[in-house]
Amino acid sequence: MGATRVRYGTAAVLTVVACLLYLDRYAVGIAAERMRVDLRMTQAEMSWFLSAFFWSYALSQVPAGWMSDRWGPRVTLTAFIAGWSLFTGLLGVTSSVALVLLWRFLCGVTQAGAYPVASGMLRVWFPVGQRGVASSIVTIGGRAGAVLAPILTAYLMTLWAGRWQTVLLLYGGAGIVAAAAVAGYCRNTPREHAGVNGAERALIGEPPEQSAERPPFPWRTVLTSVSLWANSVTQLLMTMGWLFVVTWLPRYLDKVHGVPLGEQALMTAVPTVAGIVGMMGGGWWTDAASRRFGLKWGRRLPLMTTRFLAAAGYGVCVYLGQWAPEAGERWLPWAVIGGLSLATFSSDLGVPAIWAYAQDVGGKYTASIMGWSNMWSAVGAAIAPLVYNAVLGETPGLVEWNWLFGTCAGVFALSGVTSLALDATKPIAAE
Repeated sequence: MGATRVRYGTAAVLTVVACLLYLDRYAVGIAAERMRVDLRMTQAEMSWFLSAFFWSYALSQVPAGWMSDRWGPRVTLTAFIAGWSLFTGLLGVTSSVALVLLWRFLCGVTQAGAYPVASGMLRVWFPVGQRGVASSIVTIGGRAGAVLAPILTAYLMTLWAGRWQTVLLLYGGAGIVAAAAVAGYCRNTPREHAGVNGAERALIGEPPEQSAERPPFPWRTVLTSVSLWANSVTQLLMTMGWLFVVTWLPRYLDKVHGVPLGEQALMTAVPTVAGIVGMMGGGWWTDAASRRFGLKWGRRLPLMTTRFLAAAGYGVCVYLGQWAPEAGERWLPWAVIGGLSLATFSSDLGVPAIWAYAQDVGGKYTASIMGWSNMWSAVGAAIAPLVYNAVLGETPGLVEWNWLFGTCAGVFALSGVTSLALDATKPIAAE
C-alpha cells in the first residue's frame, strides 16, 4: 500500500490561511485614503496606523512561536486566526481613531503567530528535502492574498459605494470559517492524524514521540549566533524595501500619475503576481542548491543573489523617475510597475530559503526561531511607513518620490551583503 498524502492537505489548508492572512493585512492599503478621510486622520496618523500593526506583530513573534512549541500548532493557529478575524471585523464598526489604532495593534498581535506556527508545522509534516518547496507553496498563498487584497477590496468598495467598513466585516467573517477548517483538519504531527498511514510517516521521517518536559529555550545560543543575526537583519532590511508595493504604491500612482482607483488596484497587484512567480521557483531553487552545494550555500546563495536583483528593480524606478515631468505619458506608470515587479519577483524568489533556513537550524524550536527572525522582518515593516513619511513629507514632490525609490534600492542592496553571514549548517540547539 502506498503512502497517504495527508501532508499535502495540511499544506493546502496552511496556504489558504496564508492567503487570508495577507488579504486582511493589506486590504487597508487600497482603502487607506478613504479611511483617512472618513476618520479625519492626518497623513502622519495614517502612517502610525500602518506602523502600529507591525510593531505589535514584531513584539509578538517570539511569544507566538513559543506558544506553538509549548501547546502545539493546531490550537494556537486556530486561536490566532479567530483573533485577527475578530479585530478585522471590529475595524469595520469603529469610528474612533483611538479604537481603530487599538484594533489594528491587536490585529498585529494575533497575526504574529501565523507564519511561525505554519513553519513549525511544515517541519514535522515534510521531509527535509521537500521543506523548501512546501514553504514556497504556503508563502505563495500569502502573496496571492496580497494580490487579491487591492483588487477585491477596490471591487467591493466600488460595489458598496465606498463602504470599506462592510468589506472588513466580510473579511472578518471569512477568517472564522478558516479557523474552523484548521481545527477540523490539521493536527500537530502525522502520528495524531487518523488519515496518515505508516508509509507516509516513514516517508516524512517523523521523529520519535517526545516527552512533555521541554528543556529551556536556548536564549544564549540565539543571542550569540552570528548566522541568526545575519538572517534577522537581512529580513528587516528587505521588508523595509518590499513594503512600499503593498502599502504606499496606490498613493504614488494617484498623486504622481493620477491613476483612477480601479486601475490602481490592478497595477498594485501586478508586482505581487510577479512575486508569486518568483516564489514558485524559490523553493525548488533552494532545495536544488542545497543538494548541489550543501546547506550553507544552498540557503545563502539564493538569498544573497535575489536581494541584489531586487535593488536593481528599484534602481529602474529611480531611472524612470527622471521622466516624471512627463507624467502624462500613460506608459510611464506601467514602466515603474515593471521595475517594481523585478524587485518583488527577486525578493520572493529568495523567501523559501529563509523559511527552510529556520527549519534547518531551529529543530524542535523551529516555530520560536521562525518567530525570532520574523520579528525582525516585522520591525522593518513597522519602521518602513515612518521612514517613507520622513522621506516624502505631507506633500511630496517628484524629487521626494525618487528619493524613496533610492532608499528602497539601498536597503535591498544592504540586505544582500548581510545575507553572506547566514549559515544553515549551525543548528541553534541539538535535537
